[in-house]
Amino acid sequence: MDLFILYYFTMKKLLSISIIFLLSASLLAQQKTSGEETFKDAEFFFSSGEYEEALYLFLQLTRDYPDNNNFHFRAGMSFLELPGKERESIPYFEKAVQNTTLKYKDKDFQIRQAPHHAWFYLGNAYRINNQLDKALESYEKFMDIRNFESTYNLRIVENEIAACQRAKIIQDSPVQLEKQNLGQEINSSSHNFQPVVNKDETVMVFMQRQRFYDAIMYSIKENGQWTKPINITPQIGSDGEMVPTGISPDGKELLLVRKISEDNGDIYYSRLEGTFWSKATDLGKTINTIKNEDHASFSCDGSYIIFSSDRRGGYGKLDLYITKRLNDNTLDQPQNMGNTINTEEDETSAYLAMNDKLLYFSSSGHFNMGGFDIFFSEKTDNGWSEPVNIGFPLNTTGDNRFYQPVNKGNTGYANFFNQKENLKEEDIYRIEITPQSKIQLPEAKKLDKSFSLEVVDKETNKIFKIHYNRATDEFTIENGEDINLEIKYSEQDK
Repeated sequence: MDLFILYYFTMKKLLSISIIFLLSASLLAQQKTSGEETFKDAEFFFSSGEYEEALYLFLQLTRDYPDNNNFHFRAGMSFLELPGKERESIPYFEKAVQNTTLKYKDKDFQIRQAPHHAWFYLGNAYRINNQLDKALESYEKFMDIRNFESTYNLRIVENEIAACQRAKIIQDSPVQLEKQNLGQEINSSSHNFQPVVNKDETVMVFMQRQRFYDAIMYSIKENGQWTKPINITPQIGSDGEMVPTGISPDGKELLLVRKISEDNGDIYYSRLEGTFWSKATDLGKTINTIKNEDHASFSCDGSYIIFSSDRRGGYGKLDLYITKRLNDNTLDQPQNMGNTINTEEDETSAYLAMNDKLLYFSSSGHFNMGGFDIFFSEKTDNGWSEPVNIGFPLNTTGDNRFYQPVNKGNTGYANFFNQKENLKEEDIYRIEITPQSKIQLPEAKKLDKSFSLEVVDKETNKIFKIHYNRATDEFTIENGEDINLEIKYSEQDK
């Protein structure tokens, strides 16, 4: 009897253990299946450019699998793609780089290690957050692996390192500016961005993020105050895919870009007829191609259109072009603005000021601090002068793609993340740059590209230019014959 009882309870215990084991295995399998589905959905959203949705799912995976470095890497990448949230990527990249591999398989749920190039993106996140020394350390660690050049593109990393070094130079001499928030009449509690303003600053069209789409808003100034904006998206005929980029001097003509995909856009035109804006129409094949037309604006008198395109025959990616408006409402053949302005990288968001004698534009290929910076160039008898970085803090170590000048160019409109709202939403600001505050050259070092800087003699207030020619490794000074200035650098800096 005792043996029977012992046998009974032993079998019962073994059965319970088996059931627990089977239940645990089933739960683990369900968790794996659920996690794998979440991962696939997150990767789908990321590859589709839906970074908010991807981020939500990757963050869920980091909570469910806290030791998975790859999920932290993918969350960091999602943060990095969202304007204003780049700094939030840093702790996720810092976790990711604790365990990296060169044998990384993209979109593989099983892999737990992050790719070795997580170090590169950590460097980018530090650079965007203006932690330049940490950025340089991350880039160095990225390049420390054996046979780096056989696995990765050295030039890309060297460009980022050079951007950090240029950022230090530019930030040594900040420009003085005043930023005026346009207030609650223009700025809602959501994103407000891409303002275009006419010559006398009485008409403004801008973008405002609403619940289900980005709306085109229209406001006029009465008695010195902006009126409550009107949503003209239905008048324009946009489904949320059009963005205003230029407005005529009289405020009655509007240029817009219709985004067909992330890498493809066309330029459209609308006119104010009475109190309503006409349905936007395609500007036609003279400007629009099968390639990407990214931005367009009017000249100061409205007789020209300046635009960006990555069509064949340019100097690099997006180039700046200009075309004349003819009497029969057609457009002349566009002309590339030349390799003083255009580089092998992107040039876009161009505006003319001071009777078309000043050109402001955004570029990722000139003397920049990382990503896109705003530059200006003067029209001379010999063409456009070497572009000059407009300076810090209008330019930052992140992407600065938009500045619409008015008057002489030292006044303009741009959108910035609202500091009081913890960088969650963007507001539109009117900016005034102190004219005497130009970028000054500190102790010079041999750099990787030709550039020009404007310098102020503080005793005489005379402005002159310094040009550096990378090919000859020489500096020249323009309009500075009576100024005692010596520029030199040591051999160890070469």
